[in-house]
Amino acid sequence: MRWDSTEHDGVGVLHLFGFLGSQDTHRFDGAVDWVRSRSNGILVLDMSGLLGWSTEGEAAVLRAAQSGLAVCGLLDRPAPLLSGDTTGFIRIYPDLRSALADLATA
Repeated sequence: MRWDSTEHDGVGVLHLFGFLGSQDTHRFDGAVDWVRSRSNGILVLDMSGLLGWSTEGEAAVLRAAQSGLAVCGLLDRPAPLLSGDTTGFIRIYPDLRSALADLATA
């Protein structure tokens, strides 16, 4: 897994690339902490560059959502843990543009 970050109007965006497997969860946790420490708004997790994830990888995303998280770019990939009862923790958007349009005005 690779990651990069950007900021848009105070909204921190963590872009993920590759595969988020069990061996990458510690790097993912560190990336989330790094982006959150440099941003004042909600964290947007852009998964459009992600090729897939394991159950452990998806669970790491769910843990990151405990402090509020927006997810975009799931496309048509299944995400059973993220699409479960995550009310109040995860906002899901189809793409980064719609996430930023909503969150930058919030």
